[in-house]
Amino acid sequence: MTLRLILGLGWSLVAGLTGGWLVLAPWALGLQGGGDWTTVTKSELGAGLGLLVLSLAGVVIVAAQAVRMLREAGALAPSRSSGAPDGVTASPEMEKALIALAQALAEDLDAHREPAAPRSGGESAWRQPS
Repeated sequence: MTLRLILGLGWSLVAGLTGGWLVLAPWALGLQGGGDWTTVTKSELGAGLGLLVLSLAGVVIVAAQAVRMLREAGALAPSRSSGAPDGVTASPEMEKALIALAQALAEDLDAHREPAAPRSGGESAWRQPS
């Protein structure tokens, strides 16, 4: 499978470079002067753009196959096609653990909270040390 990915990416690279050269060749070699495009320039431009499109399609296909291969190998997380929104836990055990943690944190905060002293009208929230 890896050989197929390497050959596909190599083919895409060669096709892309060839297409890029065909698009740029009339001007790089000085064959196209100013004015209207010649028939040769139009055909090289069309062939070059076609090869560039094919190479881009090849890169997209190789990338999709590489991602699929990595998911099958377990290196990437499976796709979220279940329709569950982000942040929603899927397992009931995880939900129970999170609820227990939240309750323990709330109890700890209540136990360590100091009662608020009533403030008089002229007293500020910041007390100066005595």
